[in-house]
Amino acid sequence: MTKYRMYMTKKNQNWTMGEREALLVYLDGEDDEILEFAVADKDFAVILKNDLTYDVKDTRQEALDYISHIYRNYVICRNTDSRCYIDRNDTERRYLTAAEAQRDGVYDYVYVPKDKYYIAKFGKIFAVGNDENEMHEKMYEHYRAKYTFAY
Repeated sequence: MTKYRMYMTKKNQNWTMGEREALLVYLDGEDDEILEFAVADKDFAVILKNDLTYDVKDTRQEALDYISHIYRNYVICRNTDSRCYIDRNDTERRYLTAAEAQRDGVYDYVYVPKDKYYIAKFGKIFAVGNDENEMHEKMYEHYRAKYTFAY
């Protein structure tokens, strides 16, 4: 697969496959820079870390796979069950009431109303929210970096 040299500004994702110097006018302050990447063609995806250029992948799928690997320990789920008391450490254990959970020896449970979302890392629930976007924001905050991509 033939690779081309591509240059991109870190802050605003201005890019060219021409000369690096062509991007000098697009630099946005002292802490902006021009990054160099090798790509197969103009059909590439830019991985952003906290909205700044981080890396470039040849395809959208490669970018998705890369980001999925970064967040592989996180799971975002919607509670479609009427059992709203979920064991914080074992999301398969669910109960209709807090009393049922305690009767079963579970005292570390999370109340997740039906049709609400929760997020877990390594299987342990750490946040509950109203929608999937809110859960993604909580994941980025928890990970302390937001990885996304532009295509």
